[in-house]
Amino acid sequence: MNFFSNANNSKASKSRDGNMLTCKYTRCFNKTFKKDITFIQILFPSFTVKSITTAFFVLLFVTFFILNVCNFDRQAPLYLSETVLKRYGMSRNSVTNNHQYYKLLTATFFHASVWNLIINAYYFMNIGIIVEKSYGKARYITIMLLSALCGNFLLCATSNCGDAYMGISTILSGFMGLFLQEIVERYKQLTDRWSVIGNYVFAVLSLYLTISMFPFNGNIVGNLGGIFGGFCYPYLTKKDTFHGQEKKVKLTLAVLLILLLSSTLISLIVAKC
Repeated sequence: MNFFSNANNSKASKSRDGNMLTCKYTRCFNKTFKKDITFIQILFPSFTVKSITTAFFVLLFVTFFILNVCNFDRQAPLYLSETVLKRYGMSRNSVTNNHQYYKLLTATFFHASVWNLIINAYYFMNIGIIVEKSYGKARYITIMLLSALCGNFLLCATSNCGDAYMGISTILSGFMGLFLQEIVERYKQLTDRWSVIGNYVFAVLSLYLTISMFPFNGNIVGNLGGIFGGFCYPYLTKKDTFHGQEKKVKLTLAVLLILLLSSTLISLIVAKC
């Protein structure tokens, strides 16, 4: 899907706007309607075998399969039991009282049901490959890590003690933060602003309306944390392109990011359930 209009725009102008992550993502689905695509590209238009995204995609299914087999529930074979959710998922009680801080990261690799997994993995595969190609493997891993930490820290610090969460929704939110940052940074140079904004709205709504259908798949607070982490990343890593006012923005976001991570971590250490 693509919201670019055909009137009153030069090819060069369209090309500049079309290089944005948001537009690459929405435009990639045009491949679905071509006759010369492979079968896998019907589901994943930008599919690449040798990528971190593909490896992580496979890892998500392997971890769910292992958990499901080792803790098989005949009454609900496609879901993890409540006991398994509490054992492997992230909850405020497990982090603050049991000091299982590693779950702030490891819970990202698990999913509560096969439906959560399929939906999250689908969006991760389609968006992640585009981000990975644009940023490179090393920076891509850093983006995922920062988004997961920002989202999970905030989610865990603000959730009820007994609520368990798992999944990659915070990473997906980080990708949305990257999209938003790119629009904000290039807003004055955009030649077709409404088209770009339309692409972004489509990407956000299609993602969150779908993943919000299933429980234990994060919440709005964690997603906002992930968006913030993804939004901050380009400002914190680009050195040569930020001068004057943009340096103040970079400094402000760096301070806010440190405050977010430090304050939520302190609250998890001090405020016991």
